[in-house]
Amino acid sequence: MAKTANSSATGIAEPKRRKRGPRSEKPQRIMDWLAEWFSEHDYPPAIRDIVNGCKMSSTSVVDYNLKILEREGKIKRDRTRARTITLVEPEQPSVRVVEMPELSIPVVGAIAAGTSTLLTDVPSFWGSAANVEEHYQVTSDMVSGRNDPEADKLFAVTVRGESLRDAMVLPHDTVILEHDTQIRGKGELVAVYMRDEEVLTLKRLYREDGRIRLQPENSTMEPIYTTEENIEVQGRVVSVIRRVN
Repeated sequence: MAKTANSSATGIAEPKRRKRGPRSEKPQRIMDWLAEWFSEHDYPPAIRDIVNGCKMSSTSVVDYNLKILEREGKIKRDRTRARTITLVEPEQPSVRVVEMPELSIPVVGAIAAGTSTLLTDVPSFWGSAANVEEHYQVTSDMVSGRNDPEADKLFAVTVRGESLRDAMVLPHDTVILEHDTQIRGKGELVAVYMRDEEVLTLKRLYREDGRIRLQPENSTMEPIYTTEENIEVQGRVVSVIRRVN
């Protein structure tokens, strides 16, 4: 007698294999619940806890899905003991360390941050930047990502006075500025040279009612009012650096 297509060598028909349907969402539901459980508890849950927490129909259903998670390497447990489920931490991706380019910023002197300590020794910071010997080494992320070509516009000064105390700019801080002579008047923190007074100061600059307001960030100090013709913006602050001894 001829053998059927599903017959084996013994003439016994082989059972048809069932096609697997789509994977159940229960294993992932249990994983999500376990992650939440371990974020709130420092001990493993019981099977009955998982039944109730995941709204499963029985402990056997939970056990079946836990076996799937074990095979996939997502959990470990000792089936002979209660409350032994642990999560297997996934391998963390390697962290790529990006080296930031280092920039050399000229330190051109000190600047007043207080109406009582206005300085007259440096009439123009930008004019002094090319002739200084002291430099401050920073990385580009410390100056908002600026790179080597853009570093030519940067210079550093040391703060004296407390008029910017509320802006967390304190005496002896190093302020890095970008050479910028535009008078925007929108409250930017700038180094300003006042021609008539022959002084330099570090303030927030506002243009209002036909005049310039140089505003300290210190509730105990009054603003300085002057004219646009009387000021020369030396630079705009891009970074403040504080050394901790």
